[in-house]
Amino acid sequence: MIQILLIEDNPSQRKALEEFLENKKYNGVSFDIYSAPDGETARAILKEKSIDLILSDLMLPDCTAIDLIEEVRSSVQHALPFLILTGEPSIESAIEAIRKGANDYLLKPVDLTLLQKKIEAMLETLQLRRENQNLKLRLEENFTIKGIIGNSSILQDVLNKAKQLAPVDITVLLEGESGTGKELIANLIHEGSQRSKQLFVKVNCGALTKTILESELFGSIKGSYTGADRDRKGYFESAHGGSIFLDEIGEMDMESQVRLLRVIEAREVTRIGSTKAIPIDLRIITATNKNLLEEVEKGNFREDLYYRLSVVKLKLPALRERGGDIPLLFNYFVVQFNDKYNKSVSNMSPELLSFFNAYPWPGNVREFFNLLEGMVVLATDDILSIKDLPVELQNFSKSKKFLSYLEKQIIPGFLFSDYEKSIIDINLKFFQNNRQKTAKSLGIAERTLYRKIKEYFTNQ
Repeated sequence: MIQILLIEDNPSQRKALEEFLENKKYNGVSFDIYSAPDGETARAILKEKSIDLILSDLMLPDCTAIDLIEEVRSSVQHALPFLILTGEPSIESAIEAIRKGANDYLLKPVDLTLLQKKIEAMLETLQLRRENQNLKLRLEENFTIKGIIGNSSILQDVLNKAKQLAPVDITVLLEGESGTGKELIANLIHEGSQRSKQLFVKVNCGALTKTILESELFGSIKGSYTGADRDRKGYFESAHGGSIFLDEIGEMDMESQVRLLRVIEAREVTRIGSTKAIPIDLRIITATNKNLLEEVEKGNFREDLYYRLSVVKLKLPALRERGGDIPLLFNYFVVQFNDKYNKSVSNMSPELLSFFNAYPWPGNVREFFNLLEGMVVLATDDILSIKDLPVELQNFSKSKKFLSYLEKQIIPGFLFSDYEKSIIDINLKFFQNNRQKTAKSLGIAERTLYRKIKEYFTNQ
């Protein structure tokens, strides 16, 4: 049963709405109506019952619907759909209610047909939100490890090796393009190690100048350089007992590389301006988006340091190499964005999925995350499609490279009708036999889709 709370102080109007709603269903499920003449009674019902939707008059004897909205939005039931009914000659109060968190409003006398449509729309959004939450839980149980989402064999191989390496106190070099999740893997290794209860210090070597990097890593003593007004502990000392993650290690200058090599070999650090060596015990994990062997050949990176850092190497795959992971990433991120921006995106069109699979993703998962966030924010429908892409990517979707990807899916000699049947069948399954969504995705009328279903799938 779908439980609806109806708040209306006018007995005759309340009775009429009750009778109307009690005879309605949503997706075959009947409505169970709880009525309240005022805010106090409504609050008591909300405490006792698991309400799915609130339908409330704007002006109540002891409060306004705006008061109730603010209470609901700040409670554990913050996502409850809230529909306002108002008989006020001005709709300013109703608009204020929308600003405070109401989902929609209707003017009195109530158009019952319109009321039914608005209730169905809000229940659909609620259902999508709950499905997304359930999906998120399933993803976290089956395909997520410390924020690393994916089920492709190439990613699972990296994760299995990282878990093997975690308890072994050994230096690890993570290789991979920017945005592939090197920091997440480093964090996974640290948390699976015996040092997990100690600090995990992260340093981006590419974001700091030579002088600042040395000071931050090795520490300094008072007067060692301009502005050094006190003794300062560096990141290596701070990470004593734990782990340090040196990202973009390929950007480190040659002088700093020499100092780092001494830290690794002697397990001690000397602050800038000092001659006193300080013993340290830590694990070093490094990462790079460069080919360090090539950098060694060019004279940009010390060969002896390279072999010290790469006792074990893990190569993280680019997103374009992780076949099948994009739908998982899509669902995982969309759940977050829906909650963050109060949206109800539930899926993507098959055409958009084809685009995502064909696009090279130079920025990898980070680029996909940022792109999807923008698309969800601007979405006007619960299914994202090619039209929701930024203009520059819409142009790519029309490019020869993308069309070449689609052409590879076509086998010469098949009848056009066979392809049309397959396309309809795939889309119907994708949208769980929802003909409205399927027709919209294919860009055809529902009536046309119905005719083609009858033509292709009847009497098989």
